[in-house]
Amino acid sequence: MTPSSTTGLDDRLASALCYSAWWMTGILFLVLERQHRGVRFHAAQSLVLFGSLSLVLVALGVFSALAMVVSSQAHQVARALADAVWVGAAVLWVVLVVRAWRGETWRVPLAATLADGIASKTSW
Repeated sequence: MTPSSTTGLDDRLASALCYSAWWMTGILFLVLERQHRGVRFHAAQSLVLFGSLSLVLVALGVFSALAMVVSSQAHQVARALADAVWVGAAVLWVVLVVRAWRGETWRVPLAATLADGIASKTSW
């Protein structure tokens, strides 16, 4: 039997739920989970990765809107780039949820390093 997190959920379920609503559930589980290192890592990685991707998508949306004023080609390029980032993020989200559910920890480059530091903090 797998150990439960301090939330009372199975650690695999809690880890998968960390990614369920991108960075928002990452924050939630960082606040709620006090002890289980694996769940805290998934929560922190979700926060770092999907928080960053959300900021990139917002920036691309603003750029796309501004580019519309300049030229339709610039707008189309910005829109295509935003769509590519969105599809990539959606695929990454599915992979992370499935791997967490299976009990695997996939360390996304760059995000995992930052997540280690965040997950090791015991209070928020």
